[in-house]
Amino acid sequence: MVIYCMSDIHGELDKFERMLDLIHFSDEDHLYILGDVIDRGALGVDILRRIMEESNMTMLLGNHEQMCLSTLGTHNEFGARDLWRMNGGSSTYRELLYHRTHQERNEILHFLSDLPDHLELTVGEQKFHLVHGCPGADHDTRIWGRVEPDSRSPYPDTICIVGHTPTVFLTDRPDEDFSIWHGDGILDIDCGCGSMKAVHRRLACLRLDNLAEFYVGGTSGDEVVLPQADSSLR
Repeated sequence: MVIYCMSDIHGELDKFERMLDLIHFSDEDHLYILGDVIDRGALGVDILRRIMEESNMTMLLGNHEQMCLSTLGTHNEFGARDLWRMNGGSSTYRELLYHRTHQERNEILHFLSDLPDHLELTVGEQKFHLVHGCPGADHDTRIWGRVEPDSRSPYPDTICIVGHTPTVFLTDRPDEDFSIWHGDGILDIDCGCGSMKAVHRRLACLRLDNLAEFYVGGTSGDEVVLPQADSSLR
Protein backbone atom coordinates (compact mmCIF):
# COMPACT_ATOMS: atom_id res chain seq x y z
CA MET A 1 0.00 0.00 0.00
CA VAL A 2 1.22 3.48 -0.92
CA ILE A 3 0.10 6.50 1.12
CA TYR A 4 -0.63 9.84 -0.53
CA CYS A 5 -1.70 13.26 0.73
CA MET A 6 -3.22 16.28 -1.02
CA SER A 7 -5.14 19.37 0.01
CA ASP A 8 -7.22 22.34 -1.18
CA ILE A 9 -8.68 20.95 -4.40
CA HIS A 10 -11.35 23.67 -4.39
CA GLY A 11 -13.68 22.21 -6.96
CA GLU A 12 -11.10 21.54 -9.68
CA LEU A 13 -12.30 18.05 -10.53
CA ASP A 14 -10.21 17.84 -13.70
CA LYS A 15 -6.98 18.32 -11.77
CA PHE A 16 -8.09 15.82 -9.12
CA GLU A 17 -8.77 13.15 -11.74
CA ARG A 18 -5.52 13.89 -13.57
CA MET A 19 -3.64 13.56 -10.28
CA LEU A 20 -5.17 10.16 -9.57
CA ASP A 21 -3.99 9.06 -13.01
CA LEU A 22 -0.52 10.57 -12.51
CA ILE A 23 0.08 8.69 -9.24
CA HIS A 24 -1.54 5.51 -10.61
CA PHE A 25 -3.86 5.47 -7.61
CA SER A 26 -5.21 1.97 -7.01
CA ASP A 27 -7.53 0.15 -4.61
CA GLU A 28 -4.47 -0.92 -2.60
CA ASP A 29 -3.36 2.68 -1.97
CA HIS A 30 -4.71 5.25 0.48
CA LEU A 31 -5.24 8.97 -0.02
CA TYR A 32 -5.56 11.57 2.76
CA ILE A 33 -7.15 14.88 1.76
CA LEU A 34 -6.59 17.80 4.13
CA GLY A 35 -9.85 19.66 3.51
CA ASP A 36 -11.10 22.47 1.28
CA VAL A 37 -12.44 20.17 -1.40
CA ILE A 38 -15.33 22.56 -2.10
CA ASP A 39 -15.87 26.21 -3.16
CA ARG A 40 -14.34 28.55 -5.75
CA GLY A 41 -14.22 25.90 -8.47
CA ALA A 42 -17.61 24.64 -9.66
CA LEU A 43 -17.34 20.90 -9.05
CA GLY A 44 -16.50 20.58 -5.36
CA VAL A 45 -19.66 18.63 -4.55
CA ASP A 46 -18.79 16.09 -7.26
CA ILE A 47 -15.37 15.62 -5.68
CA LEU A 48 -17.00 15.21 -2.27
CA ARG A 49 -19.28 12.49 -3.62
CA ARG A 50 -16.28 10.67 -5.09
CA ILE A 51 -14.46 10.77 -1.75
CA MET A 52 -17.57 9.56 0.09
CA GLU A 53 -17.80 6.55 -2.22
CA GLU A 54 -14.18 5.47 -1.83
CA SER A 55 -13.12 3.41 1.19
CA ASN A 56 -9.45 4.24 0.61
CA MET A 57 -9.85 8.03 0.75
CA THR A 58 -9.85 9.83 4.11
CA MET A 59 -10.79 13.49 4.32
CA LEU A 60 -10.09 16.07 7.03
CA LEU A 61 -12.22 19.11 7.75
CA GLY A 62 -11.16 22.37 6.15
CA ASN A 63 -12.41 25.86 6.87
CA HIS A 64 -14.53 25.83 3.71
CA GLU A 65 -16.33 22.67 4.81
CA GLN A 66 -16.80 24.32 8.20
CA MET A 67 -18.38 27.38 6.55
CA CYS A 68 -20.71 25.05 4.67
CA LEU A 69 -21.73 23.35 7.93
CA SER A 70 -22.13 26.67 9.71
CA THR A 71 -24.50 27.80 6.96
CA LEU A 72 -26.49 24.67 6.08
CA GLY A 73 -25.86 22.32 9.01
CA THR A 74 -27.99 21.70 12.08
CA HIS A 75 -26.01 24.25 14.12
CA ASN A 76 -26.08 27.11 11.60
CA GLU A 77 -24.55 30.36 12.79
CA PHE A 78 -25.61 33.97 12.29
CA GLY A 79 -23.60 35.63 9.51
CA ALA A 80 -22.16 32.33 8.30
CA ARG A 81 -23.74 32.54 4.84
CA ASP A 82 -22.21 35.97 4.17
CA LEU A 83 -18.77 34.77 5.30
CA TRP A 84 -19.08 31.69 3.11
CA ARG A 85 -20.18 33.71 0.09
CA MET A 86 -17.28 36.15 0.50
CA ASN A 87 -14.90 33.18 0.48
CA GLY A 88 -16.15 31.60 -2.74
CA GLY A 89 -18.95 29.42 -1.38
CA SER A 90 -21.76 30.56 -3.69
CA SER A 91 -21.31 27.74 -6.22
CA THR A 92 -21.41 25.09 -3.49
CA TYR A 93 -24.39 26.75 -1.81
CA ARG A 94 -26.40 26.76 -5.05
CA GLU A 95 -25.39 23.21 -5.91
CA LEU A 96 -26.45 21.80 -2.54
CA LEU A 97 -29.67 23.81 -2.29
CA TYR A 98 -30.99 23.71 -5.85
CA HIS A 99 -29.34 20.81 -7.70
CA ARG A 100 -29.15 18.04 -5.09
CA THR A 101 -32.00 16.18 -3.46
CA HIS A 102 -32.84 16.79 0.17
CA GLN A 103 -31.57 13.30 1.00
CA GLU A 104 -28.28 13.77 -0.84
CA ARG A 105 -27.71 17.16 0.77
CA ASN A 106 -28.28 15.65 4.21
CA GLU A 107 -25.89 12.79 3.43
CA ILE A 108 -23.19 15.27 2.44
CA LEU A 109 -23.72 17.47 5.51
CA HIS A 110 -23.65 14.41 7.77
CA PHE A 111 -20.39 13.29 6.14
CA LEU A 112 -18.83 16.71 6.66
CA SER A 113 -19.97 16.88 10.30
CA ASP A 114 -18.10 13.65 11.07
CA LEU A 115 -14.76 14.73 9.57
CA PRO A 116 -11.78 14.99 11.95
CA ASP A 117 -9.79 18.24 12.08
CA HIS A 118 -6.43 16.48 12.39
CA LEU A 119 -4.90 13.02 12.17
CA GLU A 120 -1.73 11.31 13.34
CA LEU A 121 -0.21 8.49 11.34
CA THR A 122 3.08 6.69 10.89
CA VAL A 123 4.37 5.60 7.50
CA GLY A 124 7.38 3.35 7.76
CA GLU A 125 9.28 4.86 10.67
CA GLN A 126 8.22 8.46 10.01
CA LYS A 127 5.48 10.09 12.11
CA PHE A 128 3.15 12.60 10.46
CA HIS A 129 0.64 15.11 11.81
CA LEU A 130 -1.99 16.01 9.21
CA VAL A 131 -4.06 19.19 9.63
CA HIS A 132 -5.73 21.65 7.29
CA GLY A 133 -4.67 24.99 8.73
CA CYS A 134 -2.02 24.93 11.41
CA PRO A 135 -0.98 22.54 14.19
CA GLY A 136 -2.67 23.73 17.36
CA ALA A 137 -4.55 22.87 20.52
CA ASP A 138 -7.96 24.17 19.42
CA HIS A 139 -10.36 23.55 16.56
CA ASP A 140 -10.22 27.09 15.12
CA THR A 141 -6.43 27.03 14.87
CA ARG A 142 -6.48 23.66 13.18
CA ILE A 143 -8.85 24.76 10.43
CA TRP A 144 -8.28 28.55 10.23
CA GLY A 145 -4.71 29.07 11.46
CA ARG A 146 -1.91 29.71 9.00
CA VAL A 147 1.72 28.68 9.01
CA GLU A 148 4.33 31.40 8.60
CA PRO A 149 7.78 31.25 6.95
CA ASP A 150 9.35 30.74 10.40
CA SER A 151 6.82 28.14 11.62
CA ARG A 152 8.20 24.87 12.91
CA SER A 153 6.72 21.52 13.87
CA PRO A 154 5.64 21.54 17.53
CA TYR A 155 5.85 17.76 17.73
CA PRO A 156 9.22 15.96 18.16
CA ASP A 157 10.29 13.74 15.28
CA THR A 158 7.03 14.48 13.46
CA ILE A 159 6.49 16.09 10.08
CA CYS A 160 3.41 18.31 9.99
CA ILE A 161 1.61 18.47 6.65
CA VAL A 162 -0.76 21.40 6.18
CA GLY A 163 -2.80 23.14 3.50
CA HIS A 164 -4.96 26.28 3.67
CA THR A 165 -2.18 28.80 2.98
CA PRO A 166 -1.19 28.90 -0.70
CA THR A 167 2.53 28.29 -0.82
CA VAL A 168 3.15 31.40 -2.95
CA PHE A 169 2.61 33.45 0.23
CA LEU A 170 5.45 31.55 1.93
CA THR A 171 7.90 31.55 -0.98
CA ASP A 172 7.10 34.98 -2.49
CA ARG A 173 7.70 33.63 -6.00
CA PRO A 174 4.47 34.59 -7.81
CA ASP A 175 5.98 34.21 -11.28
CA GLU A 176 6.82 30.51 -10.84
CA ASP A 177 4.53 27.49 -10.72
CA PHE A 178 3.47 27.03 -7.10
CA SER A 179 5.22 24.15 -5.35
CA ILE A 180 5.23 22.43 -1.97
CA TRP A 181 6.80 24.59 0.73
CA HIS A 182 9.42 22.94 2.95
CA GLY A 183 9.63 24.54 6.38
CA ASP A 184 11.15 23.50 9.69
CA GLY A 185 9.41 20.15 10.11
CA ILE A 186 6.37 21.45 8.22
CA LEU A 187 5.28 20.89 4.62
CA ASP A 188 2.56 23.08 3.07
CA ILE A 189 0.96 21.38 0.09
CA ASP A 190 -1.66 24.00 -0.92
CA CYS A 191 -0.47 25.05 -4.37
CA GLY A 192 -3.30 27.38 -5.23
CA CYS A 193 -6.17 25.35 -6.71
CA GLY A 194 -9.32 27.45 -6.87
CA SER A 195 -7.44 30.69 -7.56
CA MET A 196 -8.80 30.72 -11.10
CA LYS A 197 -6.86 33.79 -12.27
CA ALA A 198 -3.53 32.38 -11.09
CA VAL A 199 -1.94 30.68 -14.11
CA HIS A 200 0.75 29.18 -11.87
CA ARG A 201 -1.71 27.36 -9.59
CA ARG A 202 -1.30 23.60 -9.35
CA LEU A 203 -2.67 20.64 -7.46
CA ALA A 204 0.08 19.01 -5.44
CA CYS A 205 0.22 15.50 -4.04
CA LEU A 206 2.80 14.08 -1.63
CA ARG A 207 3.70 10.40 -1.41
CA LEU A 208 4.35 9.88 2.28
CA ASP A 209 6.39 6.72 1.79
CA ASN A 210 9.32 8.70 0.36
CA LEU A 211 8.14 12.36 0.13
CA ALA A 212 8.00 12.32 -3.67
CA GLU A 213 6.03 15.27 -5.04
CA PHE A 214 3.47 15.18 -7.85
CA TYR A 215 1.97 18.19 -9.63
CA VAL A 216 -0.75 18.81 -12.20
CA GLY A 217 -1.48 22.17 -13.78
CA GLY A 218 0.57 25.33 -13.91
CA THR A 219 2.56 26.43 -16.93
CA SER A 220 5.08 23.56 -16.90
CA GLY A 221 2.51 20.77 -17.13
CA ASP A 222 2.19 17.64 -15.03
CA GLU A 223 5.38 16.53 -13.34
CA VAL A 224 6.92 14.32 -10.67
CA VAL A 225 9.66 15.53 -8.34
CA LEU A 226 11.57 12.73 -6.68
CA PRO A 227 13.33 13.38 -3.35
CA GLN A 228 17.08 13.73 -3.45
CA ALA A 229 19.12 11.30 -1.41
CA ASP A 230 20.52 14.06 0.81
CA SER A 231 17.31 16.10 1.06
CA SER A 232 15.78 16.66 4.49
CA LEU A 233 13.60 19.11 6.34
CA ARG A 234 15.55 21.78 8.11
